[in-house]
Amino acid sequence: MDINQPFFWMNGVLATDLIEISSDPESLNDGGFWAVSTTFEGKYTFAKFRKVSRGVAFPEMNQWTGLNEVWESSISKSDFESYVSEIRTQIELGNVYQVNACRVLGTQIEKERSLAPLFAKILAKNPAPSASYLKLPDFEIASASPELFLLREGSQLKTSPIKGTRKLSETGSLFSEKDRAENVMIVDLMRNDFARICSTGTVKVSELFRSELHPGLEHLVSDVVGEVREELGWAEIFREILPPGSVSGAPKFSAVNLISEIEPTQRGPYCGALGWIEGDNAVLSVAIRIFWKVGNKLKFGTGAGITWSSDPTKEWEETELKAAKLLAIAGGFRSDRWPFGSGLFETVRIENGTPQLLREHLARARKSAAILGYEIPSDAEIFQKLGSLDRVELGRMRLTFGETFQVSVDPYVDTTHGARIGIRNLEIDTQAKLHKTFPYTSNLAMLTEARVDGFDEIIVVNQNGKVCEGAVSNFVFRIDGLWVTSSLDSGVLPGIIRGLVVSSGLAIEAEIDAAELDRATHAFALSALRIAQPVIEISGRKLMEDEISKQWSDKLREIRLAHSVG
Repeated sequence: MDINQPFFWMNGVLATDLIEISSDPESLNDGGFWAVSTTFEGKYTFAKFRKVSRGVAFPEMNQWTGLNEVWESSISKSDFESYVSEIRTQIELGNVYQVNACRVLGTQIEKERSLAPLFAKILAKNPAPSASYLKLPDFEIASASPELFLLREGSQLKTSPIKGTRKLSETGSLFSEKDRAENVMIVDLMRNDFARICSTGTVKVSELFRSELHPGLEHLVSDVVGEVREELGWAEIFREILPPGSVSGAPKFSAVNLISEIEPTQRGPYCGALGWIEGDNAVLSVAIRIFWKVGNKLKFGTGAGITWSSDPTKEWEETELKAAKLLAIAGGFRSDRWPFGSGLFETVRIENGTPQLLREHLARARKSAAILGYEIPSDAEIFQKLGSLDRVELGRMRLTFGETFQVSVDPYVDTTHGARIGIRNLEIDTQAKLHKTFPYTSNLAMLTEARVDGFDEIIVVNQNGKVCEGAVSNFVFRIDGLWVTSSLDSGVLPGIIRGLVVSSGLAIEAEIDAAELDRATHAFALSALRIAQPVIEISGRKLMEDEISKQWSDKLREIRLAHSVG
């Protein structure tokens, strides 16, 4: 099958051989098979296909290669939080009851690159009940929608709005009061929409508050049914029920006006309807969790339902949660150059254009991957990708292994000053510390807090009073004339430089009581990027930086260079 030719697929229904494209909903009344995409703003795209097969798996595709560009949000975190606050103000004034606040993320993609392989990967990694794919000459959508907007079988209609989303890992079995209140509001809205197109007395809530499980998420879903009036065609139906209530708000007219005033970017096909119509039968999803491509721009939308009880920061986090899994599958980076989702990572120093200790980094990643269940590409695949990167004389290379394998390289400038170190007591999971995983936000937050307090790093002391590691460093101390580094059992990442130090006999491994730090005369903060940064103070107490520390550092340099053939 030629994936460059127009086609449509949804739940085993495959349509090929494009006949025509129309924007007139009256066209849908001819009984033919039409793929449907409507935008949130009310633009219609109907694609009529000649050949329709059912019970067909999505065609086999070449493997999707992850994107390597930054995804940029149409709304910053601070602006989104202000948006949520404004919605709460409008709720207080009585103008709206609930509004779905959204933002659109975008990144660059080759104009000729098809999204069909991405959709195939989504089906494998993130199956969704209303997933669909539409390819037209200048427009393409890959959808992982979990939400049924409209099921029509003759005169019988059904909609299943989703309101309420949480992580599967969250404890307890109940959705929050906010989730339930939001769900009730949207159910009432959909009942009202159906009442305008259905026979009197036929609109009912057939099920309220049922749970649906999806990869990594749980949704709160309700079902509304009705019987459409016989005299209505698709034009009248669309006019009354679009855009979908679950992604606009209540009252719908006021919510849509507020959205158009505040959101800086049109949603386009995101939050519209997507699916197929054939006579008086139809399956349309709410077009959420979708990627769409126009030219060389790939976009993805995410949002959250806002009520009076909404917390602006938590609502931003909900948009992050909904986007993370699918953006991790697609590839690409956040604005801070970290990938989406979760996985393993390695930070590699590039020196004289050559990755340092790369074999050791890959060996550590493969060991963790075998335990945690992540996939690591073959060495040949990794080296091929590294070979395509621009040369950097001194830099930081980050390899990430999650839903996709990604590489980023940034220039780096060596630190020339000694480090002032603080001490922090923290309860830690000693087994989790054995693996270098992302998200890395807690470590980076800890480092930021240390710097706010006037330190360059911190030493973590675990719940047993043992010295562990820093936010981004291992440590080696000279105590009572011996160089020593904390044992892995204390809750320590098996750092690459730390491993060299131990294997070469430059230090011994041992449990270090926090009180022993008072006897340390010399110390280094170790990392693959900074190698060995002299520690000049621990909690204000000065340490020595003399010939002893210089000799130790010189020996480490000799050993490192001997191991640093890429």
